[in-house]
Amino acid sequence: MTHRAAVALSAAIVAVPLIGYPLVVGADGVRFPSVDDCVHVAERADEGELDLVFGRRDTSTEAEELLDRVRGVGYVDAVVVGDGCGRRKVLYDGIESYEQGLESRAEARGAGLEAELELEPPG
Repeated sequence: MTHRAAVALSAAIVAVPLIGYPLVVGADGVRFPSVDDCVHVAERADEGELDLVFGRRDTSTEAEELLDRVRGVGYVDAVVVGDGCGRRKVLYDGIESYEQGLESRAEARGAGLEAELELEPPG
């Protein structure tokens, strides 16, 4: 194999998946998740596990800074997890009922945190 052929083959190995995969996925009607797909604010009628989410951040460092702030106001069991859309979310998953979640959300907001009650994603 000539040097030129090896370079062309290497370029094809990289380019085909980068170009082909989005085309195939798009043609099949599948789409990549948007930020809105990763936020599921809970409603009173929703059934399922609930989380108190304090926010989403783009980097681990930003998420850890928010986690420190959240733990500092009393949510010592809060954690950082991936949100399925490439971001990290800080949450407390000890919510047992919608009413408890509303109370916890009010307390968190009273402490200056931007908390929201969300449905835990399936899986």
